[in-house]
Amino acid sequence: MPKLNDRIGPYQLIRRLGEGQSAEVWLAKNVTALVAREVALKIPLRREVDLDAIRREADIWAQASGHPNVLPLIEANRYGDYVVIASEYAPSGSLKNWLENYGGRAPSVKAAVKMTRGILAGLEHMHKRNIIHRDLKPANILLQGETPRLADFGIARVLVDTIHSNVIAGTRAYMAPEAHDAVRNQQTDIWSVGVILYEMLAGERPFPQKTEGALIRAITDTEPAPLPGDVPEWVRQVVSTALAKNPTRRFQSAAAMRTALVRPVAPPVQETLKFDETVIPPRIPRPKWSLS
Repeated sequence: MPKLNDRIGPYQLIRRLGEGQSAEVWLAKNVTALVAREVALKIPLRREVDLDAIRREADIWAQASGHPNVLPLIEANRYGDYVVIASEYAPSGSLKNWLENYGGRAPSVKAAVKMTRGILAGLEHMHKRNIIHRDLKPANILLQGETPRLADFGIARVLVDTIHSNVIAGTRAYMAPEAHDAVRNQQTDIWSVGVILYEMLAGERPFPQKTEGALIRAITDTEPAPLPGDVPEWVRQVVSTALAKNPTRRFQSAAAMRTALVRPVAPPVQETLKFDETVIPPRIPRPKWSLS
């Protein structure tokens, strides 16, 4: 297992940032560079790693890179006994940390909408490249200041003709109803963004059930509790559309949802002209007609 100050290829480990089911993520620095740049280093926990899976993740991540709202990949490589994926380091933590710092809810509706628009901009970039993320959740959205950056492409896929898979993958609480039947497409990512936006506005997920069976039934068959009273109606409508059970009734693209999250401008108030009824307008003489 990697330890503090270990050297892996050109990288020296500084601090462990987190751990998932299959990998650890470390803050590291490239000590061989002229400037010791800090990076995030993803290191599989098992000695026997699936190199094809690592290549696939790195390839999709590389295709998804090149946008301010997607965390850039630096390299995927093998150094001695370790296989690593190096990406740019996002020093402001994750959206999950950000929400925890504010007590579980975004500090304002405006902040939640702004964050969601950034997430959707990165998602739009990915979808244009036929890449779906499949595991959008606050822990997989990293922050560069207030800028969200999509990360963790371990189960992301490039769309092909079929949208069905034999494998159900993702985090249940953020998965669309059809995703539990192994369907994946752009609308399943849209649903996940709807869950994240609801969570930022309400301070809890739309389907907070604890057991897997109850959670799946709620996602499939029930509607979430109403959002707090300070959420404007137009934002409620965006959340409702993103969380439509039928994917054909959801936003059909990340761009469409992002456009819907622009606050509507109220039409200008029409001034009503008022006449003083006490004033009698002058009498206009009737014209005299002549047939000659």
